[in-house]
Amino acid sequence: MKQEEGKDTLKDYLIEKVKKSGYPLEIEISDSLEKQKFVVFNTQYYFDEEAKQGRDIDIYALPLEPDPYDDKLLPLFLRTDVAIECKKSETHAWVFYTRPRIPMSSIYMRGQYRTTVPKPEKFPTGSFEWLLQQKCLVLHYDKFERIAIAYEEIKKKKIDKETGKEGKNGSSRKEIFEAINQLVKFTCYEIHKTYDRITELSKTSGREYITIFFPMIVFDGDMFEVFLVSGEPILEKKTHMLLATHYRCPYCGEVESFTIDVVQRSHFNEFLRTMKMHLYKTREAIWKNLDELLKKAKEDRMRFEKESAER
Repeated sequence: MKQEEGKDTLKDYLIEKVKKSGYPLEIEISDSLEKQKFVVFNTQYYFDEEAKQGRDIDIYALPLEPDPYDDKLLPLFLRTDVAIECKKSETHAWVFYTRPRIPMSSIYMRGQYRTTVPKPEKFPTGSFEWLLQQKCLVLHYDKFERIAIAYEEIKKKKIDKETGKEGKNGSSRKEIFEAINQLVKFTCYEIHKTYDRITELSKTSGREYITIFFPMIVFDGDMFEVFLVSGEPILEKKTHMLLATHYRCPYCGEVESFTIDVVQRSHFNEFLRTMKMHLYKTREAIWKNLDELLKKAKEDRMRFEKESAER
């Protein structure tokens, strides 16, 4: 009897430990993605050029089924990939400091998308990429008027069991920083690998490819936005935030911008539906501007070849 009680106690202890780990959240989010018709890869490998070692991202997902507009867009093809880090905290609240967001997604996400259409040095306005950014990227980012430019992990106040007094409050940036670091490194690695493959494919297929990556953090815990009104900080609880960050890509040497979705666990399914709806609208906008996009793509290729010959 005592042995059985010991087993029950060990089982209960292990269950509590499992609940506090991040793995159940990763599995839950993976299941949600599969229900929304994504193919999911867990612990997806990438190579960290800074650390010179292999690492992995929690979740890498791609749409499993083609969008109804995909056939209409040919010879253009839009690929949309998702990278997710899952985080959980019972002891720290995540606090994001925001500023007004410039109403154009591409300014904040230059490291997240590539096209096989070459960029001519001359005539940047009126180019394929300019038209794509100005008229066709109808992304969920645009519904946000503010974007986070700084963050903190602030320890929640606790009562000391021995003294009965409020314990010390502290802060840390470790979890958010590590998640951001993983996401931007993975995005740079994967998007350049993908770009190399589709550039070769474009030469043989005659198609032009647009690839967009969406890096995200799914957080199980309390998160807040802080903004200033007449110099006073205002704190609001949030379920979804945008976070702006930059990273020098080791593959192209450029300092790239990234927008990271920080989504509260309870809001993830709704967010996923919203994102998919905006991707549908993006495809619709590409279809409406398809003739002009193809014309610009042809012109840009001719300009690029001319500039290359003149060098």
